[in-house]
Amino acid sequence: MKAVIMCGGSGTRLWPVSRKSAPKQFVPLFGEKSLFELTIERNLKLVDEFIIVVNEAQLPLCKKQIPPIIKDKVKYIIEPIGRNTAPAITLAALIAEDDDLLVLASDHLIKDEDIYTKCIKDAQKLSQGENLVTFGITAKYPETGFGYIEADGNDVTSFKEKPDLKTAEGYVSTGNYFWNSGMFFFNAKTYLNELKQFRPEIYEASRKAIYNTPAQDQNYFIGMDDMNSIPEDSIDYAVMEKSSNVKVVPSPFYWSDLGSFDALDGELEKDENGNTKNENYIGLNSHNNLIIGNQRLITTFDINDFIIIDTDTALLIGQKGDSQKVKELLKQVKEFDPTLLD
Repeated sequence: MKAVIMCGGSGTRLWPVSRKSAPKQFVPLFGEKSLFELTIERNLKLVDEFIIVVNEAQLPLCKKQIPPIIKDKVKYIIEPIGRNTAPAITLAALIAEDDDLLVLASDHLIKDEDIYTKCIKDAQKLSQGENLVTFGITAKYPETGFGYIEADGNDVTSFKEKPDLKTAEGYVSTGNYFWNSGMFFFNAKTYLNELKQFRPEIYEASRKAIYNTPAQDQNYFIGMDDMNSIPEDSIDYAVMEKSSNVKVVPSPFYWSDLGSFDALDGELEKDENGNTKNENYIGLNSHNNLIIGNQRLITTFDINDFIIIDTDTALLIGQKGDSQKVKELLKQVKEFDPTLLD
């Protein structure tokens, strides 16, 4: 079994903590370890090798966070530009030959590791017989920021786009809808055969890219022209929503994609006033604020439910509950000074 870890996300919704050069998966948001490091640790005993798909600009940072004990068990696919998850997974499957693949995002927070391990083993069993397996996270509340998986037992009935609140409430109340985790398990050849059927142009362009990319000390540097020739698409659209051989493992372990500051706020330790615990913060009559700083002292008075993110080059202040607006705000930041996103 090999783990494919996708590191291509830029984490823009956590700007300015997350930047292109150091996106959220490589930032130590919890203690001293990054989400990427925690992903590696969580799967060390489950897989024989890691295939890491990473942007060229982030390769040095990625390699720096690899534990020395597994350096010889890691292959890198280095993308000059991102083309979404289907090409990333296809490139990994092509160099994996006939191995089983556990496909993971690098920026998810997962707890309950015993339950997680059981779900992985269940997925391995379900994948036999040329099945593509996805992991459906038990929906704890009507979240509008996730896609959903409709299931009948282990059989996937349909995939649903991000719903409005009323639709999400209906999904959760039925008990047979799960959050789409973006995690998968399948044999490499099984996936490639399905891809050939539904998106042959992605398969052919990816195969050509790998053919043109000899390994250099476990590194596969994909050329810009080859990468540009691969059609951009997600694995959900390209394969999972079209295949009739898709199964789901109901997964009750704790999972978060940390896709916003509101999500991050729910994971950080709080002081007696509900503010983020921070040794460089002093608050007066201030409650339930997310406070993330660098070196400077942050002080507040008479404010509640704020997001305050202080970095060396940018300060972000906003209202809790509206943190999805960061993505919209970045359009103006880019016009003001695009280097602030790097």
